[in-house]
Amino acid sequence: MNKNVLSFFLILLACVIGEIVNLAGAHLLLLLESLHIPLFLDTIGSVAVTFYAGLIPGIIVALLFNIIRTIQIALVNGTEIYPWEMLYMLCGAAIVAVTWAFARRKENFRINRQITILYLILIALLSAFASSVVGGLVETVTRIFFDGIHNKSLTEYFVRAFMGENLGLFASCVFARIPMTVMDRIICTFAGYSLYALVKKYKPYESL
Repeated sequence: MNKNVLSFFLILLACVIGEIVNLAGAHLLLLLESLHIPLFLDTIGSVAVTFYAGLIPGIIVALLFNIIRTIQIALVNGTEIYPWEMLYMLCGAAIVAVTWAFARRKENFRINRQITILYLILIALLSAFASSVVGGLVETVTRIFFDGIHNKSLTEYFVRAFMGENLGLFASCVFARIPMTVMDRIICTFAGYSLYALVKKYKPYESL
């Protein structure tokens, strides 16, 4: 088989698997919510695909996840589709962009295990900041134009607490996301990289 064709199908397969992993993480969230554990766990596949195939495939997986998930929730709950919920795809895109800024230099992850861990922690923290700012902006806009739709969101209690400190809507929405986002980014970054490393270990070609 032509190498370019093989590479295309490997990237396509990686994107499909990455999407499935993201959706599986989102379904695990339902269990975590019942245990009152505020995490998202829906970007493990995006991180893995970004390490494996690069920026564009990673962004595609991140964007498609929010579209699929929004439609899926509407179908399962029998409600109308809320297009503005798809705006959170921008958080996924920001996470992928930060991840790719480091993942594109894969030689840095081959120095030793300690350096790899430090890079992953740095990716997690920077992507948490980027995701919190973007997510806070999206939530601010949706709260202004679609008031009342966030009563069951994971960040609702945090937002109310920060609003009580007179921080303003945007700052409250950003700060409210930081506690859960940092932990979520650490878990998803390490899990995504581990998935990539596992695939790479059994793949006869260098990552794409």
